[in-house]
Amino acid sequence: MNERFKEPVLFVGDIEDDINLSMPPATGEEYIKRVILEARQCEDVVCAKIDEARLKKPTLNVKPLPECAKAPDYVSPTMEWQHCQLADFSHSRLYIAQMREEITNCNRKKKPMKDKLPDVNDQTRWIDMCTASEEKKTLYIEPTLTVILSMNQPTIEQVLEYLVEYLEEQISIQPPLGRWLYALLSALELPLNPDMCSCLRSLARTCSKMRSQLASSCANDAISLNLFICLVARYFRQLDLADP
Repeated sequence: MNERFKEPVLFVGDIEDDINLSMPPATGEEYIKRVILEARQCEDVVCAKIDEARLKKPTLNVKPLPECAKAPDYVSPTMEWQHCQLADFSHSRLYIAQMREEITNCNRKKKPMKDKLPDVNDQTRWIDMCTASEEKKTLYIEPTLTVILSMNQPTIEQVLEYLVEYLEEQISIQPPLGRWLYALLSALELPLNPDMCSCLRSLARTCSKMRSQLASSCANDAISLNLFICLVARYFRQLDLADP
Protein backbone atom coordinates (compact mmCIF):
# COMPACT_ATOMS: atom_id res chain seq x y z
CA MET A 1 0.00 0.00 0.00
CA ASN A 2 2.80 2.42 0.90
CA GLU A 3 4.59 1.69 -2.36
CA ARG A 4 1.63 3.07 -4.31
CA PHE A 5 2.14 6.47 -2.72
CA LYS A 6 5.68 6.54 -4.10
CA GLU A 7 4.58 6.11 -7.71
CA PRO A 8 4.70 9.34 -9.78
CA VAL A 9 1.37 10.93 -10.49
CA LEU A 10 2.52 12.79 -13.63
CA PHE A 11 4.82 11.29 -16.25
CA VAL A 12 7.56 13.74 -17.22
CA GLY A 13 10.09 11.45 -18.90
CA ASP A 14 13.83 11.48 -18.27
CA ILE A 15 15.25 14.38 -16.30
CA GLU A 16 18.57 15.81 -17.47
CA ASP A 17 20.90 17.13 -14.80
CA ASP A 18 22.18 19.93 -17.06
CA ILE A 19 18.92 21.91 -17.13
CA ASN A 20 19.61 25.63 -17.08
CA LEU A 21 17.68 26.74 -14.01
CA SER A 22 18.35 30.41 -14.75
CA MET A 23 16.01 30.29 -17.73
CA PRO A 24 12.22 30.19 -17.25
CA PRO A 25 10.51 26.88 -18.11
CA ALA A 26 8.96 26.80 -21.59
CA THR A 27 6.34 24.10 -20.84
CA GLY A 28 4.50 22.64 -17.89
CA GLU A 29 6.44 19.42 -18.25
CA GLU A 30 9.71 21.33 -18.07
CA TYR A 31 8.50 23.15 -14.93
CA ILE A 32 7.74 19.85 -13.18
CA LYS A 33 11.18 18.52 -14.14
CA ARG A 34 12.79 21.54 -12.49
CA VAL A 35 10.72 21.00 -9.31
CA ILE A 36 11.82 17.35 -9.15
CA LEU A 37 15.43 18.28 -9.77
CA GLU A 38 15.41 20.93 -7.02
CA ALA A 39 13.74 18.47 -4.62
CA ARG A 40 16.53 15.94 -5.23
CA GLN A 41 19.08 18.54 -4.18
CA CYS A 42 17.40 19.05 -0.78
CA GLU A 43 18.36 16.98 2.25
CA ASP A 44 15.80 14.50 3.55
CA VAL A 45 16.05 15.92 7.09
CA VAL A 46 16.96 19.48 7.87
CA CYS A 47 17.75 20.74 11.38
CA ALA A 48 17.75 24.41 12.16
CA LYS A 49 20.87 25.76 13.80
CA ILE A 50 19.82 27.83 16.84
CA ASP A 51 22.11 30.47 18.24
CA GLU A 52 21.30 30.11 21.93
CA ALA A 53 23.21 33.31 22.70
CA ARG A 54 20.48 35.28 20.91
CA LEU A 55 17.63 33.70 22.88
CA LYS A 56 16.14 35.85 25.60
CA LYS A 57 15.60 34.36 29.03
CA PRO A 58 11.95 34.14 30.18
CA THR A 59 10.81 37.30 31.90
CA LEU A 60 7.86 35.66 33.65
CA ASN A 61 8.61 35.18 37.33
CA VAL A 62 6.34 32.47 38.71
CA LYS A 63 6.33 32.43 42.49
CA PRO A 64 5.25 29.27 44.34
CA LEU A 65 2.10 29.53 46.41
CA PRO A 66 2.93 30.32 50.04
CA GLU A 67 2.37 27.48 52.47
CA CYS A 68 1.30 27.55 56.08
CA ALA A 69 3.99 28.25 58.65
CA LYS A 70 5.06 25.08 60.43
CA ALA A 71 3.50 24.64 63.84
CA PRO A 72 5.82 24.65 66.87
CA ASP A 73 6.06 21.23 68.45
CA TYR A 74 4.14 22.27 71.57
CA VAL A 75 1.03 23.29 69.55
CA SER A 76 1.19 20.85 66.63
CA PRO A 77 -2.13 18.96 66.27
CA THR A 78 -2.19 15.19 66.11
CA MET A 79 -3.81 13.40 63.19
CA GLU A 80 -6.33 11.82 65.56
CA TRP A 81 -7.40 15.28 66.76
CA GLN A 82 -7.77 16.49 63.18
CA HIS A 83 -9.96 13.53 62.27
CA CYS A 84 -12.24 14.24 65.24
CA GLN A 85 -12.65 17.87 64.20
CA LEU A 86 -13.46 16.85 60.63
CA ALA A 87 -16.11 14.42 61.85
CA ASP A 88 -17.78 17.09 64.02
CA PHE A 89 -17.61 19.63 61.21
CA SER A 90 -19.13 17.20 58.71
CA HIS A 91 -21.99 16.53 61.13
CA SER A 92 -22.66 20.28 61.48
CA ARG A 93 -22.67 20.79 57.72
CA LEU A 94 -25.00 17.85 57.19
CA TYR A 95 -27.45 19.19 59.77
CA ILE A 96 -27.50 22.65 58.17
CA ALA A 97 -27.99 21.12 54.71
CA GLN A 98 -30.91 19.04 55.98
CA MET A 99 -32.53 22.09 57.57
CA ARG A 100 -32.15 24.09 54.33
CA GLU A 101 -33.77 21.29 52.37
CA GLU A 102 -36.61 21.04 54.86
CA ILE A 103 -37.27 24.78 54.64
CA THR A 104 -37.24 24.62 50.84
CA ASN A 105 -39.59 21.65 50.70
CA CYS A 106 -42.03 23.29 53.11
CA ASN A 107 -41.96 26.55 51.13
CA ARG A 108 -41.56 28.53 54.32
CA LYS A 109 -41.28 32.27 54.15
CA LYS A 110 -37.98 33.95 54.92
CA LYS A 111 -37.36 34.24 58.60
CA PRO A 112 -37.70 37.73 60.10
CA MET A 113 -34.16 37.41 61.50
CA LYS A 114 -32.87 38.44 58.07
CA ASP A 115 -34.30 41.92 58.59
CA LYS A 116 -32.09 42.35 61.67
CA LEU A 117 -28.86 41.57 59.84
CA PRO A 118 -26.73 44.29 58.20
CA ASP A 119 -26.85 44.94 54.49
CA VAL A 120 -24.49 42.61 52.66
CA ASN A 121 -22.43 45.58 51.40
CA ASP A 122 -22.02 47.13 54.86
CA GLN A 123 -18.61 45.70 55.77
CA THR A 124 -18.18 47.82 58.90
CA ARG A 125 -21.48 46.73 60.47
CA TRP A 126 -20.84 43.07 59.72
CA ILE A 127 -17.41 43.20 61.34
CA ASP A 128 -18.79 45.06 64.36
CA MET A 129 -21.59 42.51 64.70
CA CYS A 130 -19.31 39.47 64.42
CA THR A 131 -16.50 40.74 66.63
CA ALA A 132 -18.21 42.90 69.30
CA SER A 133 -16.38 42.88 72.63
CA GLU A 134 -17.98 42.67 76.06
CA GLU A 135 -18.26 46.46 76.13
CA LYS A 136 -20.28 46.38 72.92
CA LYS A 137 -22.08 43.08 73.38
CA THR A 138 -25.41 44.72 72.45
CA LEU A 139 -24.04 44.88 68.87
CA TYR A 140 -23.23 41.18 68.78
CA ILE A 141 -25.51 38.51 67.34
CA GLU A 142 -24.70 34.86 67.95
CA PRO A 143 -24.41 32.81 64.73
CA THR A 144 -27.30 30.54 65.66
CA LEU A 145 -28.89 28.11 63.24
CA THR A 146 -31.74 30.56 62.66
CA VAL A 147 -29.31 33.32 61.73
CA ILE A 148 -27.24 31.14 59.41
CA LEU A 149 -30.31 29.75 57.64
CA SER A 150 -31.54 33.28 56.98
CA MET A 151 -28.35 34.07 55.00
CA ASN A 152 -28.11 33.13 51.34
CA GLN A 153 -24.89 31.82 49.82
CA PRO A 154 -23.62 35.12 48.32
CA THR A 155 -24.03 36.76 51.74
CA ILE A 156 -22.17 33.92 53.47
CA GLU A 157 -19.27 34.23 51.03
CA GLN A 158 -19.13 38.01 51.29
CA VAL A 159 -19.17 38.03 55.09
CA LEU A 160 -16.45 35.39 55.15
CA GLU A 161 -14.27 37.65 53.02
CA TYR A 162 -14.94 40.57 55.38
CA LEU A 163 -13.96 38.54 58.44
CA VAL A 164 -10.83 37.04 56.89
CA GLU A 165 -9.64 40.50 55.85
CA TYR A 166 -10.29 41.70 59.39
CA LEU A 167 -8.46 38.72 60.91
CA GLU A 168 -5.33 39.44 58.87
CA GLU A 169 -4.85 42.62 60.92
CA GLN A 170 -5.30 40.90 64.31
CA ILE A 171 -2.93 38.99 66.57
CA SER A 172 -5.42 36.32 67.67
CA ILE A 173 -8.92 34.97 67.07
CA GLN A 174 -11.35 36.22 69.68
CA PRO A 175 -14.22 33.83 70.62
CA PRO A 176 -17.04 35.84 68.91
CA LEU A 177 -15.11 35.93 65.63
CA GLY A 178 -14.20 32.26 65.93
CA ARG A 179 -17.83 31.23 66.35
CA TRP A 180 -18.86 33.21 63.29
CA LEU A 181 -16.06 31.81 61.16
CA TYR A 182 -16.98 28.25 62.13
CA ALA A 183 -20.68 28.83 61.47
CA LEU A 184 -20.09 30.40 58.07
CA LEU A 185 -17.73 27.60 57.02
CA SER A 186 -20.38 25.09 58.11
CA ALA A 187 -22.87 26.70 55.72
CA LEU A 188 -20.46 27.27 52.83
CA GLU A 189 -21.52 25.29 49.79
CA LEU A 190 -19.21 23.27 47.56
CA PRO A 191 -17.59 23.42 45.08
CA LEU A 192 -15.66 26.56 45.99
CA ASN A 193 -15.37 29.33 43.44
CA PRO A 194 -11.85 30.76 42.86
CA ASP A 195 -12.44 33.83 45.06
CA MET A 196 -13.68 31.73 47.96
CA CYS A 197 -10.82 29.27 47.57
CA SER A 198 -8.37 32.17 47.82
CA CYS A 199 -10.22 33.52 50.85
CA LEU A 200 -10.02 30.20 52.71
CA ARG A 201 -6.35 29.82 51.92
CA SER A 202 -5.74 33.30 53.34
CA LEU A 203 -7.61 32.22 56.48
CA ALA A 204 -5.37 29.16 56.94
CA ARG A 205 -2.15 31.08 56.30
CA THR A 206 -3.18 33.86 58.71
CA CYS A 207 -3.94 31.29 61.42
CA SER A 208 -0.60 29.56 60.84
CA LYS A 209 1.24 32.87 61.14
CA MET A 210 -0.51 33.62 64.45
CA ARG A 211 0.24 30.11 65.68
CA SER A 212 3.94 30.33 64.85
CA GLN A 213 4.23 33.40 67.07
CA LEU A 214 2.63 31.83 70.14
CA ALA A 215 4.72 31.35 73.23
CA SER A 216 4.68 27.94 74.90
CA SER A 217 2.72 29.45 77.80
CA CYS A 218 -0.13 30.32 75.36
CA ALA A 219 -0.47 26.86 73.83
CA ASN A 220 -4.23 26.77 74.54
CA ASP A 221 -4.71 29.72 72.18
CA ALA A 222 -3.61 27.49 69.31
CA ILE A 223 -6.72 25.28 69.47
CA SER A 224 -8.91 27.53 67.34
CA LEU A 225 -5.99 28.28 64.99
CA ASN A 226 -5.34 24.57 64.48
CA LEU A 227 -9.03 24.02 63.89
CA PHE A 228 -9.36 26.47 61.01
CA ILE A 229 -6.14 25.28 59.39
CA CYS A 230 -7.44 21.71 59.61
CA LEU A 231 -10.84 22.55 58.10
CA VAL A 232 -9.44 24.58 55.22
CA ALA A 233 -6.71 22.09 54.40
CA ARG A 234 -8.44 18.77 54.91
CA TYR A 235 -12.17 19.38 54.49
CA PHE A 236 -11.97 22.00 51.74
CA ARG A 237 -9.13 20.08 50.09
CA GLN A 238 -6.32 22.63 50.25
CA LEU A 239 -4.02 19.82 51.22
CA ASP A 240 -0.76 21.66 50.62
CA LEU A 241 -1.62 23.75 53.68
CA ALA A 242 -2.29 20.78 55.97
CA ASP A 243 -0.44 19.99 59.16
CA PRO A 244 1.34 16.61 58.94
